[in-house]
Amino acid sequence: MDYQVSRYDLLNPKVCGTILVAIRASKSRLQSNTYPVFSMHQTSFNSLIPPQPEILVQLNKQCKLAHPELGVIAALIKNDVAIYAAILKSINSPYYGLAVRITSIEHAINLLGFERVLNLIRLIIMHNTLKKTGRMERFWDTARDVSKLSVSLAESLCLGINTDDQQALGMLHDCGLPLMIQAFKDYRDFLRDHPGCNSNTLEQAELTCFGLSHYQVGARMAERWYLPAHIAESIRLQPQRLDVLTDRIDADERSRHLLAILTLAQDISTEYRYYWRISSTEHVEAVKAAQAFLGILEYDYLNIKEGLIETMAQDE
Repeated sequence: MDYQVSRYDLLNPKVCGTILVAIRASKSRLQSNTYPVFSMHQTSFNSLIPPQPEILVQLNKQCKLAHPELGVIAALIKNDVAIYAAILKSINSPYYGLAVRITSIEHAINLLGFERVLNLIRLIIMHNTLKKTGRMERFWDTARDVSKLSVSLAESLCLGINTDDQQALGMLHDCGLPLMIQAFKDYRDFLRDHPGCNSNTLEQAELTCFGLSHYQVGARMAERWYLPAHIAESIRLQPQRLDVLTDRIDADERSRHLLAILTLAQDISTEYRYYWRISSTEHVEAVKAAQAFLGILEYDYLNIKEGLIETMAQDE
């Protein structure tokens, strides 16, 4: 979708009546280059976020019933061969650690519960939808790293955190990025001109240049696709994570735990992928706040971090 407005369009009163266009220089960009500035009236959330596939609409209807019908649910899933195969592949992966091999959706729902299977379906479909953006291998590699690390941290710390939620947030914490790339032709250039920014700085730059941030877009997609509210909140609050973890912003307690684990997972992933990158002050403060919130000593965290980095190296 192209939101560029030419100078000739500005002569059209219909365009002028609905679109306010300004060109501002981005502070990090050379003076000779500019980004178009978009208002929320021009680019609404609705125009950025893909609609839910019909299978999710129908499954959500079943979810709201007092007694969901297993046969109907299984039939809906089996109608989409690709999703059916992806679900069975995921459920039989080491992540779920099941003692028996699952060969049917009915068996999976009986073992894991409908809500857990539904969340997995959402995750698979969202991933497939966002992959249509094009070549974003590094984005998905990072998402997988952060997702795996989040689950490993949650399990090793024994805090009783829902690892499915942690896995989902790890995969989708930056899900707004592909949507921004689809919507704004200059967004890839924008990302190249803002390397290594912390989440707060990046969001402020996005708001200045595009009128909305990928954190807002990602959170809205999570809401519209009926992911748990605390996952959507965690996506949205990433730029304010330091305030969230130090109780300066009200947030669901589950969101606080999710953000704390996500912060540590991102720290480990960044060090593994970019060993020589110097961490910003804000990043260091966020990591320390996450450790304090989770009650982890610096020494213990460094040991956990070293072990997980070694595991990542062996898995390469």
